[in-house]
Amino acid sequence: MAFILIFAVAIIALLWMMQIVFFEEFYQRFTSQQITRSASRMVKRIDDVDEFGQYVQDLSVNENYCIQVYEKLDDVGNFQTVDVHESANATCGAYALTSKMEINTLYNQVIENKNELVEVKDVQLELAGQRIDTFTNMMVSNVIESKKGNTYMVVVNARLSPTAETVETSKRQLLLITGIVLGMSVIIAYLTAKTIAKPIQQTNEKAKQLAQNDLDIHFDAEGYSEIEELNETLNYAVQELKKVESMRNELMANVSHDLRTPLTMITGYGEVMRDLPGENTKENIQVIIDEAQRLTQLVNNLLDLSKLQNNTQELHIKEFDVTTSIQDIVNRINKMLANDGYTIEFNYGHEIFVYADKERINQVVYNIVGNAIHFTGSDKKVFVNQIDEGHRVRIEITDTGKGIKKSQIPYIWDRYFKQPKKWKRQDIGTGLGLNIVKGILELHRVEYGVESEINKGTTFYFYLDKA
Repeated sequence: MAFILIFAVAIIALLWMMQIVFFEEFYQRFTSQQITRSASRMVKRIDDVDEFGQYVQDLSVNENYCIQVYEKLDDVGNFQTVDVHESANATCGAYALTSKMEINTLYNQVIENKNELVEVKDVQLELAGQRIDTFTNMMVSNVIESKKGNTYMVVVNARLSPTAETVETSKRQLLLITGIVLGMSVIIAYLTAKTIAKPIQQTNEKAKQLAQNDLDIHFDAEGYSEIEELNETLNYAVQELKKVESMRNELMANVSHDLRTPLTMITGYGEVMRDLPGENTKENIQVIIDEAQRLTQLVNNLLDLSKLQNNTQELHIKEFDVTTSIQDIVNRINKMLANDGYTIEFNYGHEIFVYADKERINQVVYNIVGNAIHFTGSDKKVFVNQIDEGHRVRIEITDTGKGIKKSQIPYIWDRYFKQPKKWKRQDIGTGLGLNIVKGILELHRVEYGVESEINKGTTFYFYLDKA
């Protein structure tokens, strides 16, 4: 509101300056320029007596000018008065230069002033010793050369209209305009504050509540279309935050379950080995070691996820045999899950060396295979394929599960995303795998993706550059 009033005051102040303070200066400058242009046109016609005389007569009648033209005859100061038609202004005789000295003096002043001299002064006309008129006169003198090379001094006297009355009239008009403009500015400022500032203020207050994690608010301030669009965007953000909060809570519950389960088993087996004779066996010790390793893997995955999200994960790129690495992983998982009936089959043609971070690529394979085991079909089979494509190699991990709906595929890499399946404790991985996989592969700047058909299975793939 204040800005609108300041703008209105600035415009009014500018109008006052232009119409009151500088009015007389602008008026005199405009008149001077107009007379100078007329003098130039006059000299262009001076070689044609009839045209020249008619032009001077028109100026005298239409503009009420008193015009005197003097032709320079030689370089010693001799001038000749050029006959012009009699002016309609009866007072023109008062301006005539009668002596050679007056003409020469004026000529020299004009030359010194770059061929143009403007003089404004008050004139009093007297008759028989009595004042008959008082007015402001502008005399504009120009020295101009004709087309034939003759030099002329054109002296034009113009009676200036009284500016005091004009200024006084302008003052009254500006006072009225000032009142109207200020009144309209106040009204516009009020309406603007009501339709723009107030909705923005309401939106700002609710945004502060949103910053305090209040997800039950609704942005409903109305106003201009931009404000309504902003509120729609904020409402969309609130809904997305609610989804993220729900998925985060679900993830924390799942992670807590994965943390509690190995701790419970470690504690239980430890107490059995302590309290019961003969239970201090290798099998029980191996259970404790396996659960401790599972716990370590979960913690490491949480740390990796944090590093990837904060862009602090570093890669150690080097050449390594990706075929052997995958084979080792497959053998290890097959041995671990042999009693559960799962089978991971690795298909490849020959050994291939790639440039990548070996530890992180192994982590990618572990996580995708663990995801495939979790969602594979009743045959409990997972296929890992290595395909040589010339300058790069394609790694595929395929399960035989129910597949993923096309509408869900773009979101499976998102943080906290989980397919709608009843959650169970995984045998391999921690449930955080795909988001970690995405981060690692994007750090390598390689192509990756998912292909899936309902009731046929899902294939995760990624590419690596060959060494």
